[in-house]
Amino acid sequence: MIYENLSSKTIETLKKTISQKIISSQVKIIAKLIKNIDKDGKIIVIFGNGGSAADSQHFAGELMCTYKNKTRKPLKALALTTNTSIITAWANDFSYESIFERQIEGFSNQIGLAIGLSTSGQSRNVINGLKKAEGLGIKTCLISGKLSEKKSKIDFSIEIPSRDTEIIQTITQVIYHAICQELEK
Repeated sequence: MIYENLSSKTIETLKKTISQKIISSQVKIIAKLIKNIDKDGKIIVIFGNGGSAADSQHFAGELMCTYKNKTRKPLKALALTTNTSIITAWANDFSYESIFERQIEGFSNQIGLAIGLSTSGQSRNVINGLKKAEGLGIKTCLISGKLSEKKSKIDFSIEIPSRDTEIIQTITQVIYHAICQELEK
């Protein structure tokens, strides 16, 4: 019964996102932005915590390697969650809340788009990273669950209409796979 309930809730939430058509249009816009960033020789950085950190790595892997088109050239992408020496040194000596900010500052002249993943939309280090990117003139995107407050400084806020972590994570994967598919059209 658990599997059936979770599946039904996921399908219900997916139907909401399809009927609103907002996410579909954002997927196309972000894919086009990624193509333009690549033409400019810039990179996409992706970051989050926990399951969102794993999704950051997965998404970066799809961009850098391939999604379905095995002959597509790599799109420069980097998950800011992968260098444990940087993360632990900065968190220990300064603050965990600024681990992504620091990396964005370091790569700032090379970044074209910063994508934050946060199921709650409230992860302090993710929001701080996006604010730093915005302050440096870098385009920003937040993929999250239903937000309690809008993040006004973010260029693209993709809000999944749910507060259930497992559903948000599942639909986040659908979103970044859709972006990859759009890139490979």
